[in-house]
Amino acid sequence: MRAADDFPDYLAARWTTLVRVVLLLGAPRPVAEQVAAVALGRARRDWRALRTAADLDAEVVEVLLATWADARRHQPDAAAAVEAPAVETAASEDLDRVGRRLGALPGAEREQTVVSALVGTGAVPADPALEEEVRRAAADLLVGGPPPADSLPTRLRPPRTGRWLAAGAAVLALLVAATYVLGVVRGDPPDPDREERLPAVTVRREANPAPLAWWADGVLHLPRTSVELPGVIDLVEVPDGAVVTDEDHRVVHVRSDGGRTVLGRQVPGSGLAVEPGAALVAWVEPEHDVVLHDLAAGRDVGRHTLDIFDADSGRVVAVDGGAVLLTSSFGDVRWLGGSAVSAIEQPPVLLDRAAGTVLTRLDGRRLRMQQPFFSVGFTVRGRAGQVSPDGRHVLTAPTTVGGPASALRLRDAATGRVLATGLAGDAGDTGDAVVLASAFGASGRTLTHLLRRSPEAVELVTCRVPGPGRGACRVDATLDGGPYGVGSAPLLATS
Repeated sequence: MRAADDFPDYLAARWTTLVRVVLLLGAPRPVAEQVAAVALGRARRDWRALRTAADLDAEVVEVLLATWADARRHQPDAAAAVEAPAVETAASEDLDRVGRRLGALPGAEREQTVVSALVGTGAVPADPALEEEVRRAAADLLVGGPPPADSLPTRLRPPRTGRWLAAGAAVLALLVAATYVLGVVRGDPPDPDREERLPAVTVRREANPAPLAWWADGVLHLPRTSVELPGVIDLVEVPDGAVVTDEDHRVVHVRSDGGRTVLGRQVPGSGLAVEPGAALVAWVEPEHDVVLHDLAAGRDVGRHTLDIFDADSGRVVAVDGGAVLLTSSFGDVRWLGGSAVSAIEQPPVLLDRAAGTVLTRLDGRRLRMQQPFFSVGFTVRGRAGQVSPDGRHVLTAPTTVGGPASALRLRDAATGRVLATGLAGDAGDTGDAVVLASAFGASGRTLTHLLRRSPEAVELVTCRVPGPGRGACRVDATLDGGPYGVGSAPLLATS
């Protein structure tokens, strides 16, 4: 049975997915975020009963769809948007195409396809190929962080008025925390350092052979362009490009057209983190401020010195549900951007968290993978690992650096079951290739690896998740084998 106070975990885990469902059903972004907030507010009101349901996601999705239907009845703009799903949010050719295909479906079939693709519940849609397209395209949809659990509304309109929630500024204030509005209302003023002019770079229009952003040999590879960019030492993917740390430890937003903006400075080795599919990026400044930045608003959501975080030994682990997760010698820290409040847990064991699935290190040989809102957890062997952006899978390894491909383990986060990676044995000739890096694609349905097969060559290899049988993996590119130093080693973006 789930704990009675696990709703905040569920909110963090499912917010992005539920907003994307409504976006793909045709809502403009502000309406989609408000519909999701109201639906989750109604779910929380009935949480005592819902949390015992056999399929919690199915119950919440039913509330979401009912709220979306209510929205269309009371908001003409939302009803009109159904005729052309995702047009307002389109950021890629994939989204444009998927929007047109969804728009041609009857309403019930459209809902069934989107829900099955993104949530994995409900009837199986008639067109599995379209479902896969929807899943891939949804990864390009920007979504802000969730409102605080205590501020979720349960009504689409203020009492005794026919106005939509967005029409009343006082009511909209309920939603400002951890959304794009937060970046405008409470964001810090721009840092003068961010006005630094960067030299022009060469941009080429070309397809990315891999399903994620990556950097090698002085070139940053994005979905539809490549950007000549020397000296990258850290990299995360965002829907309109990437955020990198360069050799001067500048944190730089690189857009797909080659435009670059300096966001700040990073403590060397302290890491970058991004909310999967969102515009929220976090890092640690040399003055030891932890920063959560909203790329869409162009402002800091929050900038705060955490007394319970040791910047010299710490790093940013993840951004999940609008909260920044960090670890240091003091312990694991959870900080909600824009707040002066943070929480600490000891010992320092946090490895990753996404969509509510948490991966921690118990000791030098064991890891713990948990889904708190489902009260599911498993202890497994390993020392390093990561969680897929959708929270459904966990990749573990016996070492933090350079282990054999055959030692990687891919697991279902809900059952703990070991799944085929597609690399060793079932994929063929991987042999004893050494894994230099691994990263899930933005959709969570692919895993890309940098594999060293010889001193002369490194291969960029992508596998389906899970990867059953021969043909589950493909070689995207072959790179120079090094030797590599700081600012020259190939990198895979996390997302």
